[in-house]
Amino acid sequence: MKYLIENKKIIILFISYLVLYLISSSYMYARHDPNLLANAYDASRYVGLNSFFDGAVYSQNTAWHLFFTYTLFIRILEDLNLIKYYVEFQYVIFYISSILFYKFLLNFKFSRFSSFLSTIFIICNPFIIFWIHTLNHAGLTISLLMISLYFLSKYDDSKIFKVLFFIFIFFSLKNDAKVFFPIFMILFYNFYLRHEKKSAINFLLLLTFFISYFLYLSEFAVGLQDFSASYLQQDISSYEFISPTINTSVMETFRNCLITELNSLQNHICAMIENPMYSIKLYSARFFLLLTWINTNLSFKHNFFTFGMMLFLYFGLIVNLIKTKFTNFKFFLISSYLITIVVVLPYVLRGDQKFVFYGLLFIIPLSFSGYESLLNYLKKTKLLK
Repeated sequence: MKYLIENKKIIILFISYLVLYLISSSYMYARHDPNLLANAYDASRYVGLNSFFDGAVYSQNTAWHLFFTYTLFIRILEDLNLIKYYVEFQYVIFYISSILFYKFLLNFKFSRFSSFLSTIFIICNPFIIFWIHTLNHAGLTISLLMISLYFLSKYDDSKIFKVLFFIFIFFSLKNDAKVFFPIFMILFYNFYLRHEKKSAINFLLLLTFFISYFLYLSEFAVGLQDFSASYLQQDISSYEFISPTINTSVMETFRNCLITELNSLQNHICAMIENPMYSIKLYSARFFLLLTWINTNLSFKHNFFTFGMMLFLYFGLIVNLIKTKFTNFKFFLISSYLITIVVVLPYVLRGDQKFVFYGLLFIIPLSFSGYESLLNYLKKTKLLK
């Protein structure tokens, strides 16, 4: 009994997470065949490989280093004969990381109220929970980012936190190539932005890392779609209210800039120089869709909730920016969110928001902090009357 009293908070937390798991897993499995999930979402990259190095991305054996962390995660579960419980393991990692994310917010001086609501918003968010239920690296990505942010907040406390920070930065970086840019922003904040005296050496090291890793991604993570699919707007052509017109000038630019059939940045740079207005309109249309999560291919109900969620977050963010001081830390969070969107503008969008959903981590706490400021202001105004 004494043990129960002393650990009451931990027990309540465990029961709460168990209830959340039962609710969300029942919801998901009612709509998706678990056997289908086990074989979908790029499972061939990770499951049943003869060797750790056999995972293929578009017929090239690059999955082992582009998605090293998730390949290792699945490989361990297979070796332990626990692969059929991959969803449960992803849940455990997700829930542990959410606790660390809560502590990260407290460490960076967010209030308990804002920190708690931000964490609840993440662990109960159906658009995030969906990826926890799939055999795909996306679910683990958001968990690793939350853990990395926690160790960012503890970096100066001891050497062990410094070591763990770099370990989880590596795991995050090698779980999904697309998180390179927010990971770079985390490093940029920690080693340059937060210091009053800016180190030129740190800046040069960060710049060298950025260029080196960007060249690596350009070599091994290029393509995934043809340039024609991106530039001729295969993904947004049905969005007539924002999609730019494809005319003879656009087609001429397309033919002139088809340096490689793959969706190379070389092609996009060429097109931007030759026909800048079309490229700006194309990227602006994708930017709008990624900001709002609107998808005309899905139901009104889905669009109502996704657009409403984003509107809710942006309103709180705007209040935060109006009511509180703008700091380097806020710049880091907002730019990390925006860069998750900017980096995918040359690519074909998917309706599931897989490319950008993890970016919500960076603005959710600012949004709830804004709502808390608004609530305090309204209370103060009422008292004054």
